Amino acid sequence: MAKRILIVDADETFARHLTTGLSKLDAFIISVAATLQEASNVLSRDAQDIAFIPVDKDARAVHVLRALQPDLRLILTKPTTQYKVAEAFSGKVQGVLIKPLLDIDLGTVLQSALTQPVLTEPPRPNNNHLSINIETGPLIDTAVIISMLQQAGLGRLVHTAVFAKGRTLLAFWGDLDEAEAATVALQAGKDWEEMPNTVQIQFAPLPPRFEELMLYTRVVTENYLLTLVALPETPLREVRLRINRLSINLLEVMHGRISSDVAQAVMDTGFLGKRKSYAIVWRPIRPLPRSLHIPLRRALERIAIVNACVITHISVQAELIHLVVLCPPGRDSGWAAYLFKNGSEATIQQEFGVDVRLWETGFYTTESTEPLVEAELNIFLVPGQ
Repeated sequence: MAKRILIVDADETFARHLTTGLSKLDAFIISVAATLQEASNVLSRDAQDIAFIPVDKDARAVHVLRALQPDLRLILTKPTTQYKVAEAFSGKVQGVLIKPLLDIDLGTVLQSALTQPVLTEPPRPNNNHLSINIETGPLIDTAVIISMLQQAGLGRLVHTAVFAKGRTLLAFWGDLDEAEAATVALQAGKDWEEMPNTVQIQFAPLPPRFEELMLYTRVVTENYLLTLVALPETPLREVRLRINRLSINLLEVMHGRISSDVAQAVMDTGFLGKRKSYAIVWRPIRPLPRSLHIPLRRALERIAIVNACVITHISVQAELIHLVVLCPPGRDSGWAAYLFKNGSEATIQQEFGVDVRLWETGFYTTESTEPLVEAELNIFLVPGQ
């Protein structure tokens, strides 16, 4: 049976473009609504498989449409790659389509969204006071588990630790918000039910975040699952050692055997203290055209993978390029700056068949795990600096 797709957008030109693109992919039943009221009328008549919704400040479209159909899959459409999506969308959409890249990315985004889980129930408002009970142990407060995850220290490569019973989020700690953590728990639990292995590794998007993330899931006991959410470039050895140690500690906590060693355990995976992180900035000779922004990002990401680096922040602007890079042991800031600045220029020259210089002479770099603040970056936008 043909899938039903709803397009919600007041821009008639884009709606027609999207309809044409979808028609080239498969035989869909497509409805177009210029307003949320029209979209609500469509949903009241017929359930939809997926809906494309425009970005807004408060995710009102998500709340309105999900109130009518809780299991509706949503793809967010945004005007540019750099457009910042409101936090209200976190964990609530199954894909993001950048309008200028419709012809390139539509098929991939749609296919991915159709496999993404839908969080039909919001996460509990306060998981600090939840309690869990396993047959072999006492009733405990998940605040203890959260504290243990916090004390363990996840490092720069692992975003978040998510602890769940099946598909249900129990506790989490890290950079993800609660809705995103609940989505991770749902996805990991669903995959574990279909294939109950001790360990599962998958690379999955977590819309509206732009990049894919590594989800490394391990069974702690019975159907209690621990998932570490990490950058895809993270060495598997690092994630494996972390999750094994955390799983042992979680078992101790769940059975009431809590020691100071467990509560304050910091993971030593053999990489901590040996990798250094550098913030790097350089400028183009002329304002970088928008058509080069995405090819440049991809070139930088490929350079990182080939050279065992991890990019933890990347910003490509018309007037400057700003990276934060975690380098292999023994590599310094000069090596990193030369690698990414010269390597990206050579890649763009080769891909576009040109032999012109892209970057000004020189660069700025400093040891840092965080991006430079706006005041620091503004220095590089002043002519002659």
